[in-house]
Amino acid sequence: MALFAGRIGLLAEKMSISETQPTDQAWPSRVAILGVGLLGGSVAKSLRRYSPRLQLVAWARDESKQERLRALGLFDDVRISITDAVQDCDVVVVASPVDRIAELVRQAVAASPANCLVTDVGSTKLGIVEALENDPQSREKFVAAHPIAGSERSGVEHSSSDLFDEKWIVITPGQSTRRSWVEKAAAFWQLTGGKTREMTPKDHDTHLAAISHVPHLVSALIAKVAPPDARPLVGSGWMDITRVAAGDPEMWAAICQENRKAISYELQRVRQEFDHLQKLVDNQQDEALRDWLSDAQQIKKHSP
Repeated sequence: MALFAGRIGLLAEKMSISETQPTDQAWPSRVAILGVGLLGGSVAKSLRRYSPRLQLVAWARDESKQERLRALGLFDDVRISITDAVQDCDVVVVASPVDRIAELVRQAVAASPANCLVTDVGSTKLGIVEALENDPQSREKFVAAHPIAGSERSGVEHSSSDLFDEKWIVITPGQSTRRSWVEKAAAFWQLTGGKTREMTPKDHDTHLAAISHVPHLVSALIAKVAPPDARPLVGSGWMDITRVAAGDPEMWAAICQENRKAISYELQRVRQEFDHLQKLVDNQQDEALRDWLSDAQQIKKHSP
């Protein structure tokens, strides 16, 4: 059995495409970004491209970060207080590491207007959604989302206005989320240039463990096991395979913490497939090895 076979197709089957399109060009008129790094900055830049008159507010706790954001010139205002940042906003986007999202959402929900949509960019969803389902205010205004776009680079200086163009943005509402708010979230995210799809938080985490989280760990593993005396000889293949290993360790440790169960399951599948591969090599089963490589090649060829 080839590793990850059919996973992309299953992901598509589990999702439903949202046809929602923005209907009010004046909405949103004011958006706050809580946590301005690669993703938060890219959200701001993509929205600015959509509407140059849109008011953008950034929240940052660190004074040096505030100064950098002001110098960037992207935001109309930079605030040190979440309460100040989300006042009079139509949308708040929480773009912090996944282990801090739930708490920041609670604060944003409590301080923002009643009709303000609160959403996020976290690459894990189940723990966040379950934590916020128990909070009546958050359950009313929060719609979880995950733009499947990014880079191994971090920081607002690497953000881009076209990062989300034609990328899938998965909307993962809770069981009690009202349909009108799901559609509102889809309309907002489409303003960034992305395509929205909907699935359950559990299905999202299961599939992302296979197609994102574990591949990142495998990339890091390959980087880690390269012998020091061989590293001067690395070529484009090694560089391609290990590209995402350059990602922020703190961010990825938090992702593993939040999606531990699904990641553990996928790591077991990797171990099983690795053991099978080693047997093919050790036992000189060259024809079976060619079939194994051909299966992997076909999966790659037919993936999006």
